[in-house]
Amino acid sequence: MMLAQLSFATNDMLVKIIYQNYQEIFVLNQIIFIRGIFACLVIGLFLFLKNQLDIKIIFSSKKLAIRGILESLCCICFFIGIAKLPFAKVYVLLSLAPILLTIYGAIFFKEKVRWRRWSAVFLGFAGVVIVVNPTDLKYGYYFIFPLLAAILLTFRDIYTKNIKGNFHSLQIAFITCLIVTIFFGVLSIYKFYNFNFNEYLIMFVSSFFLSLGYIFSIATIKVTLVSITSTFRYSVILWGILFGYFIFNEIPRMNTYLGALLIIFSGLIIISRQKKLGRIK
Repeated sequence: MMLAQLSFATNDMLVKIIYQNYQEIFVLNQIIFIRGIFACLVIGLFLFLKNQLDIKIIFSSKKLAIRGILESLCCICFFIGIAKLPFAKVYVLLSLAPILLTIYGAIFFKEKVRWRRWSAVFLGFAGVVIVVNPTDLKYGYYFIFPLLAAILLTFRDIYTKNIKGNFHSLQIAFITCLIVTIFFGVLSIYKFYNFNFNEYLIMFVSSFFLSLGYIFSIATIKVTLVSITSTFRYSVILWGILFGYFIFNEIPRMNTYLGALLIIFSGLIIISRQKKLGRIK
């Protein structure tokens, strides 16, 4: 799971490197489109080698298509955050997703949420306020985009749980990646950019790490319990801090560290309670 988070963070870091060559938000559309083509080829190759590249089954589910659309909307918000905010801060704010799942369950599924989990929710939101620091909005209101991405991730995960059918995880990853690629391909029509060979090479490497992230994540889920692996998802914040410092010369402020600790702590409380209640195994 830590390798999966490292792979995803590496992919995001490479996308930001290309973005910084242009400093135009619309360039993200074409970057994600081209990266998506490469990623579909890599994931498709893995499916072919596993004899599971069944196009008819993969494209038969409308729910998988809707999941792909949710992923596309999430990508827009997430990569705007990656482009405009310090690298580590985006991952800290994105870590709000488990907290949002608890709130969603309490409101819409009438789940009983006792004082421990509500305390964790309030603690998590306190962490978000500390990270954002409303008294000093150095990066304007771009912090809203990672929060929107966290909300969309929550909806995506809830929707994924309701998808019926004997789909392999890589098949879900493939159709999701394909829809995201088509989505950003349409958006990239707005403005075309001429990339050089090195930038195409970076996008190919980025797609390779994106594919590795999916594969490592799926492999982890198959061999161990979700309640064990969930805690290691927070390692993405560590990779974000390291990449931000060494690649983008970003030094996180103390409020980012403090807010991250509160959000992680609240998330771990929620995961622990769900495990005790038998919600996750």
